[in-house]
Amino acid sequence: MEQFQAFMNRCEVLAGEAAKKGNSAIGIILVHKGKIVAEAQESATSKSDVSCHAEMEVLRKAGKTIGKDMSGAILITTKEPSTMCSYAIRFHRMSTVVFKNRSEWVSGVSSSFNLLTSKDVPPTWGDPIECILLNN
Repeated sequence: MEQFQAFMNRCEVLAGEAAKKGNSAIGIILVHKGKIVAEAQESATSKSDVSCHAEMEVLRKAGKTIGKDMSGAILITTKEPSTMCSYAIRFHRMSTVVFKNRSEWVSGVSSSFNLLTSKDVPPTWGDPIECILLNN
C-alpha cells in the first residue's frame, strides 16, 4: 500500500483544487508502466457537464497518450468511481483502481452491482478490475 501513498498525496492536492472551483473534491492520477500518464480533477460543476467526472477527464487525457487499451494501468483516486466511470474503466481494460474513500451512493465497488469487480458482464468488458481501498 505504501507504493500508492505518494500518488494519493498528489490526488488529494488535485481534489483540493477541484473543491476550490466548486466541484466535488476528487483528484485522480493514471499510472501506466510505472509513470504518471495523466492526472485530473472533478470538473462536472465548473464545466456544467456531468460527464466531466475526474475519471472521465483522466481517461480522455490518457487515451491521447496510450490509446484505448489501458491494460496494466493503475487508476488512483480520492473517491470510489461512480457507475458511469466504472463502465469507462472496464471499457479501457484498466488493471487496478486504488481509492481512498468509498462512495455513499451508486458506485463501482460498494453498490449492489459492483461493476468494477463483477464477472456478470459481457466478455468484451475484459477481466474484473482489482480494487484496493487505501486506508491511512
